[in-house]
Amino acid sequence: MSSLYPLPFNEQLIFFYNTASATLWFCCFGRFLILLPLVGRKFLPGGIADFFHVVCVLPLIGSILIRGALNTKWKLSSLWSLSNGLKMVWICYGVIFPHPKIAKHTSYSLLITAWCLQYFIHYSYHAFRIKTKRSPHFLFWLEYNNFYLTYPLGLVAEMILLFLSLAFVEENSLYDYVLKSAFLAYIPVAYFAWGHLQERKKVKYTEIMNKRNISRVRNSQDPVGTTATSVELREM
Repeated sequence: MSSLYPLPFNEQLIFFYNTASATLWFCCFGRFLILLPLVGRKFLPGGIADFFHVVCVLPLIGSILIRGALNTKWKLSSLWSLSNGLKMVWICYGVIFPHPKIAKHTSYSLLITAWCLQYFIHYSYHAFRIKTKRSPHFLFWLEYNNFYLTYPLGLVAEMILLFLSLAFVEENSLYDYVLKSAFLAYIPVAYFAWGHLQERKKVKYTEIMNKRNISRVRNSQDPVGTTATSVELREM
């Protein structure tokens, strides 16, 4: 296919990582959708927790792997990915794993839904972009708009799980203060995170679509009748 480009080894590695990650997140969400109606939320952790928690390590691995494979400098978006990956690992292994009873709460199901949807879209989009240098428009739209659903859903679920975990931690212990501090920090951090996500959408989606529309208008007015080409997503 003319739309497929030969990739150097480092990009082949990243393509494999994105494809494998998208597959694992899809399988995790599929398992969740099968188990939830069969066993209910109280017995759900026994059938999915181990798998889900391992898959949640992928964003942290990816943020380090991609920087190393592409040999690029750390930017704000890179730090965002790294901090998000660290947060996910901490939620899974520092909050839920030591206190498995809290995973029986509905918030755990909300967390699985939010993260699975977000990262299945994310890795699918980047797998297409790396291999073909572009992406289907619906996937392009989802990548930069899914946060309107997944971010608030994940935020609420994480805060509830943090709050529930306080009942299982020794009061006035060091970790008790860590959990309480993290809980109180969620809202101000979420305010800045929401602004970052909106700015990311503006730069990487809205402005690109505006340029595409302007290009189409110009080409339609061109007396030669040239055809507008698709927008390549190299900078996204």
